[in-house]
Amino acid sequence: TPGTSLASWVCWVHDARFLVPTGMSERIRFIPNPVNGSRVLLMDFSGFQTASDSLPFILEARDFVASQPLESVHCLVDVTGSRFNADVVEAMKDLAAHNRPYVVASALIGVGGLQRVILESVVTFSRRKNLKPLTSREEAFDWLASQKPAA
Repeated sequence: TPGTSLASWVCWVHDARFLVPTGMSERIRFIPNPVNGSRVLLMDFSGFQTASDSLPFILEARDFVASQPLESVHCLVDVTGSRFNADVVEAMKDLAAHNRPYVVASALIGVGGLQRVILESVVTFSRRKNLKPLTSREEAFDWLASQKPAA
């Protein structure tokens, strides 16, 4: 049973695999994959009406992924309704290239129109073959559940 502090109750009530570590935002966090129960790192870059607002979260995601074991992370990247500029595109290229040794697979949702062209440049720059644009979280969870680390 939990102790008297709020923190002990939170740890007791929630599955510790999905708690948000201290100092992390709600936009970069592990969530459960409803298909198989595994951890998926959500990178929620959605809804940024000013492109530069996403930059701190892109840097946070980069730092967090670097703290994970190699070839251990399944990512869900949501860019629904966000605006991009050249700085954001460069930051996303850097993020994708940096994350390559840590990530098993990344599913991207909310990618349409010009963002699809930008995604192609990110994939080319990062030399990542495990980035896949999908249409919904459900489709992303299904695909991520099927992705295994390279042998």
